[in-house]
Amino acid sequence: MELRFKESALADVRSFVSHYEEAFLELYRDTGLWSEETILESVRGNAKQLFVDVYDAVAKHLEHHPVLGRKRTRGGWYELSFHVGSRLVIVYYSEERKADVRWVESITIDRKPIIF
Repeated sequence: MELRFKESALADVRSFVSHYEEAFLELYRDTGLWSEETILESVRGNAKQLFVDVYDAVAKHLEHHPVLGRKRTRGGWYELSFHVGSRLVIVYYSEERKADVRWVESITIDRKPIIF
């Protein structure tokens, strides 16, 4: 099946990554460390990689037919959960079998607390 992402699902991931990036930029901004700019660039790079990792993992898990471990929801969508690194990712998707398309409707990522 062809895999397509709804804009709302991509917005879910972008929002998570944006909040992740902002939290760490705030943490490491104005530290007075000589390597502060390197640290901030590393945070930005990690955020970009996080988006790629989540996107690729969703595609990898949903490319199989049938999708193993999925659950049917009341609204007719399917739910699939898996881990990307230590983060729990929950994906809701639908299928148009006649068109041979699988739509990613929503992506939720478990937010880990930042411990100081």
